[in-house]
Amino acid sequence: MKASDPITIIRPINALMGVVGTVISAFIALGWTLPDYYPEVIISSLSVFLVTSGGNILNDVVDIETDRINHPERPLPGGRMSKKFALSYMLILFVIAPIISGIWLNRFAFLIVILAEILLILYEFRAKRYGISGNIIIGLLVGLIFVFGGVAVGSYHKMLILFAMASLTNVGREIAKDVEDIGGDLDRMTFPRTHGVRKSFHLTSGLVLVAVIISVFPYLMGIFSVYYLIAVAFSDSIFIYSIVLFRRDVSRSQRYSKIAMIAGLLSFVIGEVL
Repeated sequence: MKASDPITIIRPINALMGVVGTVISAFIALGWTLPDYYPEVIISSLSVFLVTSGGNILNDVVDIETDRINHPERPLPGGRMSKKFALSYMLILFVIAPIISGIWLNRFAFLIVILAEILLILYEFRAKRYGISGNIIIGLLVGLIFVFGGVAVGSYHKMLILFAMASLTNVGREIAKDVEDIGGDLDRMTFPRTHGVRKSFHLTSGLVLVAVIISVFPYLMGIFSVYYLIAVAFSDSIFIYSIVLFRRDVSRSQRYSKIAMIAGLLSFVIGEVL
């Protein structure tokens, strides 16, 4: 085994993206008082990093055979790391995350970590091969990161709206990705393969439109100012444009939806700051 393999298998850049989402969600929840909660932010970020890393290891374990073709350079398909070592490694990360969340954060944070780990296991061993259930799990996992950041610092009400928006748009994006990969997903009963591209378009459009409607709630409820409304309107317009592109060019639609998600998250930051 190479010295770098235990780092490579957790895909640290991927895991760090979850950390960034956690810190941003904590800032949205607290604003400029965030530094007063730095222990909670550090522990919650570490928990997300551990769970995401464990999920990445589990993904490599489950997909070891296909990765022999698609990613032969990875530690498991390359034969440099045993499956037993990888599973033990994953288990250690999955055990540490809820322990530190339960001890240094609160019981709700502990429960969210346990739920995330259950969803990851369910996704890898079953749901990802059976249509929309896998898409829903991915959407929930992304949304849970934002709720977790708020729960960790004891302020989660704003995060519930962000959770709904993130979950809905990510489910839609996952369905769009399945449309893009419809020719190669021969071993998966994805929603597009089962119900067709047209119904996939309608479902994705519906999910995005519901998220767009929900995005106005923080302004209507007096949580954020008109500056948030302006920022989120920009994000919503990109989301709607991604839907317009869906039938003509799924790949471009995907890219625009990703930009829209980043813009949507920034609109919450602007709402908190201004």
